[in-house]
Amino acid sequence: MAQGPSGVEVRRARIEEIRPLATEYRAEQESLYGAPGNPPLPQGGIFWLAVDPQDGRSLGYAAGTLRPTGCTIGPIFTRADARRRRVGEALLLSIQEWASQTRVPVVEISVAADNEGGQRFLEALGYVPRRVLMSLTPDRARDRA
Repeated sequence: MAQGPSGVEVRRARIEEIRPLATEYRAEQESLYGAPGNPPLPQGGIFWLAVDPQDGRSLGYAAGTLRPTGCTIGPIFTRADARRRRVGEALLLSIQEWASQTRVPVVEISVAADNEGGQRFLEALGYVPRRVLMSLTPDRARDRA
């Protein structure tokens, strides 16, 4: 288990360990946006779990999917009461270390276009924009016609 910023420990995890956090993530997304955001658990995923070294309590998780071009990360979730403890940073630094050791060529993560704080956070860890994902809600397209 790797120890990250502020003593948070991060390790690879099994899907069973992530499920309770994924349920919290989905509930948070629904309360904030009225609908679920990204799927909480990608199929065929790789998972990392952040825990408090003092009591072993789960603080957050990251899910990833291996692709021919590298590893796509998402979602990343930190429990509300654990935010500001650098859990997200610990998770991403552990993933970057894993990617380096296993020769994964690139680690990608998406962030909402209007999430400027998330973009700054990722840029501070060395991530750079490589493409822009555009989307259209079919109902909106019909309303504009």
